Amino acid sequence: MTGSPLAYIGPGGGVTLGALVVILIGGIVLLAFGFIVWLRIKRFLRGEGKGKWGLKLALQTLFLLALLSVFGWMSQHRARKDRDFGALNGFVETLSGFPDLFKQSVEEVQTLPQTFIPTPGDFEPLNLLGEDVLTLTAYSNESEGRTFAVRNLRSGETLHEWVLPDTLGPLKPHWRVHHPLLLEDKSLVSFITNRSPLFRLDSASNVMWRQDSLSFHHAINRAANGDLWACTMRWERGGRHIAYRGRYTMGEKTVHFLDNSVARIDPATGHILEVHSMVEVLKANGLDHLVLRSGDPQDPLHLNDVEPALTTSAHFQQGDLFLSFRNLQCVLQFRPATGEVIRVIDGPLAAQHDVDILNDSTLVIFNNNTQENTGEYTNKQDKYPTSKDEVELAHYHSEITLFDLGSGAFTPLFRDAMSEEGIMTFSEGLQEALPGDRWFLEEQNSGVLWVVGPDGVEYRGVHASHHAGHHHLPNWTRVLDAFPSP
Repeated sequence: MTGSPLAYIGPGGGVTLGALVVILIGGIVLLAFGFIVWLRIKRFLRGEGKGKWGLKLALQTLFLLALLSVFGWMSQHRARKDRDFGALNGFVETLSGFPDLFKQSVEEVQTLPQTFIPTPGDFEPLNLLGEDVLTLTAYSNESEGRTFAVRNLRSGETLHEWVLPDTLGPLKPHWRVHHPLLLEDKSLVSFITNRSPLFRLDSASNVMWRQDSLSFHHAINRAANGDLWACTMRWERGGRHIAYRGRYTMGEKTVHFLDNSVARIDPATGHILEVHSMVEVLKANGLDHLVLRSGDPQDPLHLNDVEPALTTSAHFQQGDLFLSFRNLQCVLQFRPATGEVIRVIDGPLAAQHDVDILNDSTLVIFNNNTQENTGEYTNKQDKYPTSKDEVELAHYHSEITLFDLGSGAFTPLFRDAMSEEGIMTFSEGLQEALPGDRWFLEEQNSGVLWVVGPDGVEYRGVHASHHAGHHHLPNWTRVLDAFPSP
């Protein structure tokens, strides 16, 4: 999450700034070359210097061929890495590879927005559902707008749709609308992720209210009294989109980083009722050292879910919030009424998303089981040799993980089935409990939706799009218990 309009961390990013720069440079070079040739032809047609023109052309051609020959010779040796031309190495390598880079950049600009995912040619959908599974989803429509839909996975039927009004736009192609929430009157609350506004649409897609005072991301859920809790970021004074609101010092080095907040919002009006800065919460509870766990100094928290407790049990009070932090690798139980962090839940979790309260004593957590930097080597300067005698660890896949609030035990569900099916998403992802010990899963990066249960996989499918060979990127699908009749 960043303030740059051309940058976006995670799926759904648009055209990169680098691609646009390469195309711009290529265009300038071609324009300059065309201008020079045009001047030569213009002078020749006017009769200026015709007597010497042939000799000049021959000499210039010979000089150009000599330059190309030297450049080709240098490029050949740089490709083999058997000669060193000092400061010219970078110039030769960049210029010789520019046509490929230009082609790649043009292809990048011409590709679909990353709200669409290529569907593998060998993908095989499966539907063994014996009961309805109603989902609320959001996607990019044929008019380059956004649509919300209630769909029955079992039958493929669409029960209701909302279309995002133009008054909430304009939207850039890669922007996502996220985690829609259905209310009792068939109105809907959602937001433009990492931006504003949060909004509520009635059943006919009319805007009931919008809230632009914060930027919103990842998740929104309801409290016991119906209020909304959302993952947010505060706007800086003066209206800046996202600001570095956290700071710490190590020795003589100062690190500025993104703060996250949670906000409680009135669903009737969209008014903000309270906001809690996560940096302030960590500091007040003596937990600010947790930011040093993260390998991402810019975004060490990365709050990705807020789950309100709807009842009181021996392990939580109504109104407590369970907060998932991807880059802290933990879940916090936070009590907004007092500002206390009741417990820090960590253990065999890696970059987890989506924490849900399963019952009075159990949480369920979508454990991505991935490194924060997805295994990318951070030390690129020193290339150490690979040992012939390596220690083999697990073949990691994402997991549904139960956490017992009484004993502190973690228990994975369907580990073998998820491994066999290769269910893995490096970012986002969620689970929803279904009747009969069955689970809905959103494998977000691949866009595959699953239903798994004691008898194995019951559903495997994608949200087909209007672009051939592509399906929609999921935007935190929500499972509904029911949908009111028309």
